Amino acid sequence: MAQNEEATIDELAQQMEVNLEMDYEKKDLKAQRELIKQSLYDGSKKLKHTVPKGKRV
Repeated sequence: MAQNEEATIDELAQQMEVNLEMDYEKKDLKAQRELIKQSLYDGSKKLKHTVPKGKRV
């Protein structure tokens, strides 16, 4: 019984680690996009035409 509980706890811990890694990757991508968008902003003018229309940054 204890071995089954240990196995399920280990599986749950591994799943949570994978979920956390994915969350961190998403946050990193969001931060990168924010930096790119901020670098495309030049004072009062947005350089929106430097990225082709319909493409995501």
